[in-house]
Amino acid sequence: MPTSPTDPEALGGTLLRFADGGAELLVPTPGPARTALAVPGTAVAIHWLELAGDLTPAQAAAAARLMLADASAAPLADMHLAAGRAENGLTAVALAPLALMQTWVDEGGDPDLIVPESLLLLPPEEGLVRRGLDHRGRAAAFSAEPELAALVAGDAPVAELDEAAFEAGLPTALAEPVVNLRQGAFARRRVLIIDRGRIRRVALLVATLLLVSLVLQLATIMRYSFDADRMEREAAALGPGAGPRRANFDLLAPILFQAVQATPNLQLTRLEYRPDGGLGATVQVDSPATLAAFRARTEAAGAATESGALQTVGGQQSAEIVLRPA
Repeated sequence: MPTSPTDPEALGGTLLRFADGGAELLVPTPGPARTALAVPGTAVAIHWLELAGDLTPAQAAAAARLMLADASAAPLADMHLAAGRAENGLTAVALAPLALMQTWVDEGGDPDLIVPESLLLLPPEEGLVRRGLDHRGRAAAFSAEPELAALVAGDAPVAELDEAAFEAGLPTALAEPVVNLRQGAFARRRVLIIDRGRIRRVALLVATLLLVSLVLQLATIMRYSFDADRMEREAAALGPGAGPRRANFDLLAPILFQAVQATPNLQLTRLEYRPDGGLGATVQVDSPATLAAFRARTEAAGAATESGALQTVGGQQSAEIVLRPA
């Protein structure tokens, strides 16, 4: 049974407000606390359409919009359409003016649910029930003056619903509303709850990853620098008669290092200055395509590049290469 209004966050359930200014009710419903706004049934047209049961809400709304293109008194471009769940094999589809929807969202305190009052009534086993202008039957819901309602109801029996019976049915009607108008362009946006502790942990993890990445890059740069210094010393130790070979080193070393830096997924693991003036190296790659891209860069820069077959050692592919002046 509904209770007096209070904070839904404290007790759970659904805090029900009425757009026409009626009393607030806290309705016991399962799940997390929610707020709901009941809007006048006279402002919402409820249609019951035969739609495929496997449609997503967006697909159902699109199909319903096509089917109702000629059934709405107002242009559909000015109407908000919301598809709901099926009843007796027919899907409930609600139409409400866009301007009214925006007013209900703004003035209703951004509720989780917006439900036509006619759909807060539970359908009887037979015929219709009536509460004020709202009428409800199985796969039927409308709001109309008595004369018009009598024409719509036809020979179906209509029973008056008292307030006690109305409130007794609210937990069922709100637990899984037949139609919630808050969908599509008016869907309620999720509020991001910031966990400061988690933010700090994520920031620390990101900082650690950046630091590790920086250390690895510095280590790689230092290793390349040490290898280059070593090879330069080896080239200098060849003596005065080694001018052409020293010139080869000065030409090939920049080509090699620039190609390594420009080729993703390639790592230089060994460097060797060869007595014949060639520059030998071992590279690790993730695929033959990466090795081919590396060779293309060295050759485009002016080096003739020879490479041995790819070998797999310890799960890593590597190849021996030799650079010479083209």
